[in-house]
Amino acid sequence: MLDLSLTPTRLIDPKTRPALRIIEPEQPSLFRNFQVLIGVARLTMTLLLLKLRHRRRATMYGVRLRRLLEEMGGLWFKVGQLLSLRLDILPIEVCRELGKLQNQGIGFPGVEARRILEQELKGPIEDTFSEFGTEPFAAASIGQVHRARLRREDRWVAVKIQRPFVAQLYIRDLQFIRWLTRILRALGVYPHMRWHEFVWELDQMMREELDYHYEASSMRRMRKRLRKHGIYVPRVYSRYTTGRVLVTEFIHAVLMADYIVLAEQDPALVTVWLNENNVDPVRIAKRLVHSMWRQLFEENLYHGDLHPGNIVLLRDSRVALIDFGSTNFTERGYLEKFRLCVEALSFQDYAKAADLSFLLSSALPPIDTEVAKEKLIRLLRAWAVRTHVTELPYHERSVDNAAVIVLKVLVEHHCTMDWAWLRLRRALGTLDASLIYLYPELNYLKITRQYFRRANARRLRRMAGPQFMLRSFQSANTAMDMQDQLQEYMQHQAGIIRRQAQVFQAASNKFAFAVSVIMGWLATLVLVHGLLWGLTLVEGKYPRETQAVLGNQLMASLSGLTPRFDAQLTAVGLAVEAYVFVRLRSLRRWLRAKDTRPYDSSRL
Repeated sequence: MLDLSLTPTRLIDPKTRPALRIIEPEQPSLFRNFQVLIGVARLTMTLLLLKLRHRRRATMYGVRLRRLLEEMGGLWFKVGQLLSLRLDILPIEVCRELGKLQNQGIGFPGVEARRILEQELKGPIEDTFSEFGTEPFAAASIGQVHRARLRREDRWVAVKIQRPFVAQLYIRDLQFIRWLTRILRALGVYPHMRWHEFVWELDQMMREELDYHYEASSMRRMRKRLRKHGIYVPRVYSRYTTGRVLVTEFIHAVLMADYIVLAEQDPALVTVWLNENNVDPVRIAKRLVHSMWRQLFEENLYHGDLHPGNIVLLRDSRVALIDFGSTNFTERGYLEKFRLCVEALSFQDYAKAADLSFLLSSALPPIDTEVAKEKLIRLLRAWAVRTHVTELPYHERSVDNAAVIVLKVLVEHHCTMDWAWLRLRRALGTLDASLIYLYPELNYLKITRQYFRRANARRLRRMAGPQFMLRSFQSANTAMDMQDQLQEYMQHQAGIIRRQAQVFQAASNKFAFAVSVIMGWLATLVLVHGLLWGLTLVEGKYPRETQAVLGNQLMASLSGLTPRFDAQLTAVGLAVEAYVFVRLRSLRRWLRAKDTRPYDSSRL
């Protein structure tokens, strides 16, 4: 349980909060798909207008698109969240607007919440809770949260209860989205979007969010790991947790979202609160950034939605995290490439960072990327210069701005981004909404270099005990650096060789295709000439019949295109042309087959 000495004083009186809007839940209408179809038509028209106007007034259309998705509700809210990551198909203004998608904060009646709770716990609510707040204090698209007190443990808890009919609604929306993406794939609309993976992402999000066992499991794992980061995660009460009910420890503290609101409305009040609770915003910001890098690179299990509503401020600059419905991990090999890229960027090795950026794309086109690499190096160097200018707006110096730079250059050169990369970018980008208020002068290059130095020190401590480390710190550090450099070099060079092989294969394939086209033309010319030559042979034996069919004038014109030999020589010439035609066609087929053969990296 959370140490009570870390509980801060109140910043906002809960009684002053506006009450949640309560609406009676309704079973999804039979006309839901028709309603969604109308919404999709409106969505399509919005995107078409955006494209026809050459992306002018993009912010206005982004607002319209966000409101439309919020109005459609259901799984379309998640669709908007995924689309906000796709800078390769939408303008950055639209993506930023979709990133603001907020749940409507609409709850359902407490009577319905009690019914679901008793159904899931298989007994009267009084058997489990000595107190239960009928009115929810928070609500989202999936469920709402009530404050209660456990009878047996005598602890205050947060009880998350899933919204009625939400599973039916999500399943129906997913079926419609599958049908829609099949049409988009058949029409070839944004093929680099890889619609099948888009649907898979939605399906995984739906499965994990509709079953609270996933979130409970993530919280238990993160609670153990984040303790080492100085970050608290509420305890899960597994005894009372089901697929539709999640019971966790209630944290009496201050939400980062409330801190941000008060920092703009009443900064003097916030300053008093910071002093009386020994809270240093800069220290909190550094703790969050270091923790995020550790979650990504050392734990490979990270909170994927660290917006201000999921960060809780405690005394003594301590932090707690809540809502682990978007906990993610990344395939180890891919994560290592991302780590090397971030490390190269933090130590200002822009050429290496650019090369590794290309390796992060899911589909690297078989073209020479040297021009793109030079552009990427220039832009990353300019970003690094901006990080030292604290007078510039925060978003121009943020790590998300560097990610956007990389993404735009790669997309410009037809590189398709991997969903893993997009999830990583979202995790870092959502954290910026808090950092801009906690530490607007944050220098990401400096703090990331600090992280990597501390990470190396932690690795040394794990490799050996304290006494050994004191005696051989320098030699162990050198050996580890050599090992890291060798591993990085091999992985880096393997990627470069693979990219060069793709470029070479592209060039050879283009040459083979051009030669195959020439072979096809030559075969056609030989065939036409052979037909004309054969026609003159027929005309020599049957002049009247041939001229009656084709006419005297046409035959006279055709006769001048072919040599006149006797019948035997003409027959030999036709046989030679037939042989040449067959060989040209065979060569053309062989070249075409070579051109379409898929690239296989195992041949390297």
